[in-house]
Amino acid sequence: MALSNAPSESNVNENWLFQFSADNNNCLEFDGTGDRIDFGDILQSYTEFTIEFWMKADAVNSGVVIQLSAGSGEDAEDNVSFNVNMPGGAELQLFYEYGSGSNESNTTSDFDLTTNTWIHVAVVRDDASGTALFYKNGVLVETETASNDPSGGTSSSANMSIGNNFANSNGFDGELAHVRVWSDARSAGEIAHYYNRTIDSTASNLVGYWKLDEGTGSTVADSSSNSNSGTITDAQWSIGGFDEFIYSFGVATNDTTLDNNFYSGAVLNSNVNVRDSIDITSGQSSTSNIRLNIANIIINGIDIYKQVFNATNNYLNKAVRVYAQFSGSDSISDCQRIFTGRLVDIQVNQNQTLSLQINSHRPWDKISFPQLKHQKYNVYAPIVYGSYTFSDANSGATNDAAYGGVFPVPILYTNRNMITTVMPRAYTSNSNCYLHHYVGFDHFCSLKIEGSSIVDTTSVQNNVNILETPTTHRATGFIRTNQSSFDFSGSVTYLTNPQNATDYNLDTGAFTADANDSSTYATADINNIDDIRYLAVQTPNKQFEVTLITGVIVKHSILWDDGSGDSQRYNIDFFSNQYDSTDDDLLSSPATRDLSSNISTHTDNFNATPGNAVAGETALVCPDELLIKYVAKNAFGHVHEDHELKVYDVQMRYENRFNYGDNDRKRLADLKYFYCGGAGISASWDDGVIAHGHDAHRDLLMRFGGLSKDTPTNYDSLNTDRAIDNWKIRYWQLEPTSLKDKLDRLAYEFGFCYKIDNNGVLKYIHVKQSSELSATLNLSKNDLDKINVSTTGLSEVITKMDISNKLHPAEGNRYYKTITATNATTRAKYNLGDKEGIQQQNLDMNVGVIPTSAASDCNADWYSYYNNIIGDIKVLVQCDVVNPAKGCQLETGDIVTFTDMPVEMFGTDFSTSTYFMIVETKRSPGKVSITAREVG
Repeated sequence: MALSNAPSESNVNENWLFQFSADNNNCLEFDGTGDRIDFGDILQSYTEFTIEFWMKADAVNSGVVIQLSAGSGEDAEDNVSFNVNMPGGAELQLFYEYGSGSNESNTTSDFDLTTNTWIHVAVVRDDASGTALFYKNGVLVETETASNDPSGGTSSSANMSIGNNFANSNGFDGELAHVRVWSDARSAGEIAHYYNRTIDSTASNLVGYWKLDEGTGSTVADSSSNSNSGTITDAQWSIGGFDEFIYSFGVATNDTTLDNNFYSGAVLNSNVNVRDSIDITSGQSSTSNIRLNIANIIINGIDIYKQVFNATNNYLNKAVRVYAQFSGSDSISDCQRIFTGRLVDIQVNQNQTLSLQINSHRPWDKISFPQLKHQKYNVYAPIVYGSYTFSDANSGATNDAAYGGVFPVPILYTNRNMITTVMPRAYTSNSNCYLHHYVGFDHFCSLKIEGSSIVDTTSVQNNVNILETPTTHRATGFIRTNQSSFDFSGSVTYLTNPQNATDYNLDTGAFTADANDSSTYATADINNIDDIRYLAVQTPNKQFEVTLITGVIVKHSILWDDGSGDSQRYNIDFFSNQYDSTDDDLLSSPATRDLSSNISTHTDNFNATPGNAVAGETALVCPDELLIKYVAKNAFGHVHEDHELKVYDVQMRYENRFNYGDNDRKRLADLKYFYCGGAGISASWDDGVIAHGHDAHRDLLMRFGGLSKDTPTNYDSLNTDRAIDNWKIRYWQLEPTSLKDKLDRLAYEFGFCYKIDNNGVLKYIHVKQSSELSATLNLSKNDLDKINVSTTGLSEVITKMDISNKLHPAEGNRYYKTITATNATTRAKYNLGDKEGIQQQNLDMNVGVIPTSAASDCNADWYSYYNNIIGDIKVLVQCDVVNPAKGCQLETGDIVTFTDMPVEMFGTDFSTSTYFMIVETKRSPGKVSITAREVG
């Protein structure tokens, strides 16, 4: 991770260079199937010309990059047309017509086009020499004979297209930027100098210049003085996709020349510095801004203060790169880039001194998301990440409700026949994106039609994905509830520990019939035939006209006191609301069950009693409570023995219907959300599944921050430690929020830091376990000065955490799981009291299993990671690095060791087995200061 191009000697002269650009880093992406930009008859036909462009090809087998054609069409005999295309392989071709339909092709043989790499192409037709010249990145690669003048047609006008031919049959596949057309043959020197430099709009013979960097809209502007705009068809903007730097001018702390660019030593403030820091306890990073004061200088014959704003080129909010030049190196490639920012403010005083504010460019600043919303109803399409556990709606009447594991989807509108919801992505059939209804008790039942399959294909309405669900669909599924505190009338004896019959394993991602804990149960000691015991459980609230309980599953067993394990017969009956041996009896006759020591599962369906049926439904309208009655009976000829009755689990089959009259429609219209168990959105870089937090973080930066598909620095290492179950994510965002705030939260909940490095590249940083750490450098007293050794302090030590995670989809202030994790060793070590060193943590996105004590691998889970960082006092080292051969290598996130120090750590020695992470650097010309924190 160390910075490249650091000096190799300990005694160097350092000069800082500031490069300014007037261009954006956006471009246009073409897919080769109809994408194009059309301009109409904007140019003339030329006997000599120069065509330039930056290209990043996804495929090099074919594709027209630019085409001009005179007259009515490319096949007409009066044409004089030309185009630059890729005929196949890795070559380029200049094709042009002359006379009445004759043509000439000039194809390279050694151009060596490559995919996924930005290159600059210049193609020149020189009329004086009758040649076609092909340049790559400013260097002449090939010269071909092109003796026939592209002239002789009857039309002097020329239609123009970028990205495809006029027949729309030979499209370019890749990205394009900075397309220039000249009406003369540019010299080799002009091409070499200006291929990556700013061109003035009034340059001689510049007939068209399209930067393709607008980043929005369907029009591309002409940056030449001719103002010929073009219209985009299908091509897409790639925000931040053009990562080449178009140089405009440069200044420095001392006069210097690199790569034929003169940098005036006009910088007046010698104390300019760059500070970079990371906070591994919160996942955040920070880079300081620069205030640069420069004397007025003349650039291209004009005062610099007259050029930076409202002149031909605009420099505000454009890139500024800062380099360190060591001992007079003469190429920018040998310098070290130490900062990338944007010019955000300009001031000039009466002495014509220019003051420039250059801020670190962070692609997440001033951005909110989600951004896509229904154009009529103004409902946002949610952003959703993670894998979800839908209720299996197609499993018939036995499907279990989802216990959490779903995300909210906004209701767009409802009517008599249809529920229309906004979905986070397009779903195809059988993708399990059908709706769920929150029934209470933390359960979500799927919507289906009894005996029918679910069709869960989305469609597009007003620019968002929607799902239409008929109101005839019913919310059904088996749910578990809580023990009842209802005081049933009559003298009854309840099972003891009744809550054990409604407890279940919270760590199972899904809700299944086997999810209950079989080691705990409600119990009763039975000593006589006809002994009676009761178990009371809650039922869901009635929400619509037809809210039904249609059956129940009970898991139970018995254990004989003498351990013989023989069977025992029971009559089991069910009652609603209050105990009445006849009126509230939900079964026509008690169910007879033979229970043994093996846990058995019995299902009982309820029949409607008179007056309970609604709208023709033959089921029980949801009661307030449910009472289960157990009566001990003799088994087949067996003599009754004393035994223990055990009830492990009670599940109810719930059913809700939405379309019985105006009251139901009003209730439905009042709902804001249904819930979905489909998968979240896919990764922007490869369309893969996003199941873990670091992937969601990267996707947000691509989707809304404009980062490219390139793999971020250190991402593969982070992925190794984070692509495991304990770092899984479930996160939904329904209303606009700050992108920066959520990126910070993701970084914290999934244990990493992120930053934009000195090269403008996204970098991820995390602490590895000690056995995996290795040092970039070892530092000693000979490399350092002003050494100060301290600790993080007792106030920062957290040794006990109450951690809640698995956020409730319907009740945003509740969590499915809360545990207490403790570092007992550290608590005893520092004699912490009952209220000291304790922290409450709510994890809204992380759905991994949290342990009660830390694992040996700090990356095993969230608690283990942060216990490694803040579960004990850590040593800090602050110092100046006076050896530039080492100091100029260091950046935040690097791992170093210290040996042969003038002062040792507290109670132990510095050694190569004690690792420190650089958490802060402060750099100015000729000086590097660091703060390093112990990490292993």
